[in-house]
Amino acid sequence: MKCPICNQEMEAGGLIIDGVNPGWVPMEQFEKKGLSRLLYTGFRTIGKTNFVLSQTRVPNAHFCKTCNKIVGIFDITNNID
Repeated sequence: MKCPICNQEMEAGGLIIDGVNPGWVPMEQFEKKGLSRLLYTGFRTIGKTNFVLSQTRVPNAHFCKTCNKIVGIFDITNNID
């Protein structure tokens, strides 16, 4: 995959998140402060969580060594191991 910033080849990989389940929220919710951001019910999770290992694995993340950026195409999922 080519980097959308510098057009160099990116390294394919994935993300491993320890102890949390990553997800997507709209920008207006993302920018909120305090308890009001915790009340959002439209949280879209990504990755596959394994509670035994306390990890979430998210495939399809590409790393650009030139820009030092990660770009990803993530499926929304609620799969739990």
